[in-house]
Amino acid sequence: MIDSKPRTLARALLLGLCALGAAGASAAPKYVFYFIGDGMASPQIHATEAYLGALQQDDAEPGGTKSVALHMSQFPVQGMQTSYANNRLITGSAAAGTALACGLKTNIGVIAMDPSATQPYTTLAELAKRKGMKVGIISSVSLDHATPAVFYAHESSRNNYEQIDQALLASDFDYFAGGGLRVNKWQSEQYADLSNAQRYTLVREWARARGFQYADDRATFDALAPGLRTIAINPYLDGSNAIPYALNRKAGDYPGGPYEGSISLAEFTAKGIAVLDGPQGFFMMIEGGKIDWAAHANDARAAIEETIAFDDAIRVAADFGARHPDETLIVVTGDHECGGMTLGFAGTAYDTYFEVLAAQQLAYDDFDDRVFEAYLAQFDTAPPNIDATLWGLVSTYFGLDGAGLTETLEDDLSDYELGLLEAAYDKTAHNHSDNAAEADTLLYGGYNPFSVTLTHLLNRRAGIAWTSYSHTAVPVPVLATGAEAWRFGGYYDNTEVARRIAAAMRVELDQ
Repeated sequence: MIDSKPRTLARALLLGLCALGAAGASAAPKYVFYFIGDGMASPQIHATEAYLGALQQDDAEPGGTKSVALHMSQFPVQGMQTSYANNRLITGSAAAGTALACGLKTNIGVIAMDPSATQPYTTLAELAKRKGMKVGIISSVSLDHATPAVFYAHESSRNNYEQIDQALLASDFDYFAGGGLRVNKWQSEQYADLSNAQRYTLVREWARARGFQYADDRATFDALAPGLRTIAINPYLDGSNAIPYALNRKAGDYPGGPYEGSISLAEFTAKGIAVLDGPQGFFMMIEGGKIDWAAHANDARAAIEETIAFDDAIRVAADFGARHPDETLIVVTGDHECGGMTLGFAGTAYDTYFEVLAAQQLAYDDFDDRVFEAYLAQFDTAPPNIDATLWGLVSTYFGLDGAGLTETLEDDLSDYELGLLEAAYDKTAHNHSDNAAEADTLLYGGYNPFSVTLTHLLNRRAGIAWTSYSHTAVPVPVLATGAEAWRFGGYYDNTEVARRIAAAMRVELDQ
């Protein structure tokens, strides 16, 4: 049995030091930004920095070691947190989010309640509201997903979307923005005959009846009035009611494009500042939720672009903090690592070539839905092997050549790589994949075998490898700047992140 006394003593000493620091400090921060990168740990951060560095290096020197520091990485106070749940070493977003929002552990799948799911926990956002601050919740995934939900809802299961949505609408928070709501998951019989569009009409009506201004298009979003309670939803949502991947938006946000006028996480953050700012200050939680989704799919380029989009939002907060240096606290962390991402692959040994990732033009989901499905729709029966047309699409969207389409040799697939991709094509195009089979589970993780093999091949050429399609227990960085940032150095549990924010805010979480 592990002796808990050293940990208890260490925590007592830490709390004592924090109390001493607070006693000599000025007032609590007026503005608190809490950034949570879902699925983001050191590998996702440094892969992004290495990719940005690779884009700046001389073409005559590929595989260099330069990296470009993200804004978050330049914060002066840096710590590390463990992420385990009450009942599992490898956590999930509900349990990790509860720890980060409430300062207490819970079981997998539980939203801001104790492990028995009978007692609600008080959240940082609720305490901020009681203190008189305004509160904003922003996410690039649906606003009723686990991480945003733990700040305003208390449910036995993260899948209770209907109840979570009602908690959002009934809350006294001031700004909800980003993705939509999982209205397609409502279970009550009264909604059974309603389409998703009709359910969103209800959400809009309920929101306005409860005093929210509501925006779900670019023009209305741009015209939102400051000082009013607001729900702002991106004009374009994917099948899970999340904002489309940043990589897809880069490819499709043009006049007449599929994502024209899409709103970025940075823009939602800037609008949040405009809506919430006032003499009472604010608490704002901003989640970069699709870092996790891209890592689940082992799509490095998509994860990197999501991390860049997340860092762009952090820059907005940092710019605001620079104008209010003694009143602003910014804390950045992740809820857990995802995918077992690592910088280094057996096939590239000590070398890396992150610049090759730039050849990828779409995230895995848009390639599946907009490109590969359209290709297959031409046929009653798909060709037995990858044909010239599909090789052209692979070259266009991933920069990989299996048919001698380009004169360069660097993009040519080896015989081994060709075999992997042809096997994946057969699994996908001819419905030969078996998600229950161990080999298919290990190779494809339940994703489209063809697209996940393409991302694997490209990632390995860059020098990136993955160990999982799930979360891992890798410790997660904590980065802080501004008023009271001194509290966040060291190595501690994820519950301490919330407790240190509470101490900075001069509020008290449940014990």
